[in-house]
Amino acid sequence: MKKLLYFLPAIPFTVLLAYFAFLNSVDTTPVVWVMGVLLILSGLFLCKNKWWGCFFGIIVGGILIYMGLQETGQIFKEYIIGFPLVIFYAACGIYVAYKARR
Repeated sequence: MKKLLYFLPAIPFTVLLAYFAFLNSVDTTPVVWVMGVLLILSGLFLCKNKWWGCFFGIIVGGILIYMGLQETGQIFKEYIIGFPLVIFYAACGIYVAYKARR
């Protein structure tokens, strides 16, 4: 059950991506697919007790923060999701590193 925690951001992101890509007629950019793969890779590496797997999730959070800080006139700003994502994966990386040391 604890290992499922590492996939907490990846599961809703993948479900929404699949919904918009396959069941809806909304075009998704390749950046979104790369972000989904990075979140899944991060969860897999953290499950295998590799603390550096958190960097994949932090990269996704950084991309969201960067995209949210660009002024494009959109309604929803991505940095609202990016900051908690960076904090979540940093905490997961610290926990896995601490657990591996013990």
